[in-house]
Amino acid sequence: MSYIQPANHIPFILKSETEIIKEAFRSLDATNGGIETYPICDYLLHSLFLRLTGAQEQKLKCICWEMACRDYEYRYERYERKPYGECSSYDDKCMVYNDLLNEIKKLDESFTVTDAIKDEILDDWKVSIQRVFENSLLAQNFKKSYGEYKVLVANVRKSWIMNKKQLFTKKDNISELERQATCGLVLQELFTDYVYKERNRCAHNTRSYQHNLPSIKEMMSKGYKLQNYFLYMSIIILLDKIYIKLFEIYLSKMM
Repeated sequence: MSYIQPANHIPFILKSETEIIKEAFRSLDATNGGIETYPICDYLLHSLFLRLTGAQEQKLKCICWEMACRDYEYRYERYERKPYGECSSYDDKCMVYNDLLNEIKKLDESFTVTDAIKDEILDDWKVSIQRVFENSLLAQNFKKSYGEYKVLVANVRKSWIMNKKQLFTKKDNISELERQATCGLVLQELFTDYVYKERNRCAHNTRSYQHNLPSIKEMMSKGYKLQNYFLYMSIIILLDKIYIKLFEIYLSKMM
């Protein structure tokens, strides 16, 4: 394994994306919190969501470069033979996850993702995201969406994350009873079918030519409650917690 001095992306990688949410919420402090803030909050949600997804894509690229600066074989494999895309899709995110695991195992062959690691990540995620959202102006203005989000998040279990080579456990490995807690969908589907698609809609403004309001049929569908920005942002933060934890482990093994 070869080593050269990398660019200092480490502070950015280790910085939680909850700080981006906090910054956005502080911008609302200039308002008086009245009904006139509702359209501001609605606009802010889209902008905040894009900032979170964009920051995560840049973070994953920085993680890859940090590892490539320390391991020439990895640099050749990842940047010459099998380059990444934008690190926005689920497959790209799993590739970075597996690359991190592989680099850790090069330094410590006995390393495995234990239940203790999963518990730490989930506990940190649930506590930190609740502190950010709870009593915020966004949560007050979108009470129904926030209430539905809290029910969904409360049912996330450690067996749903970091399963072998997958960030999120596949549907076939989760019981029907567990899936019912999240409208029949699991985290992998929530990301690919909702978070990722919404990221593309916002990035390309595809709704600019579409009707502003959903149809009655759409509002009655089972998946309508999953069109929830609190849920989208929390899944991005969960991914962020996973990468930060693994990168911390990677750095500790380098010492």
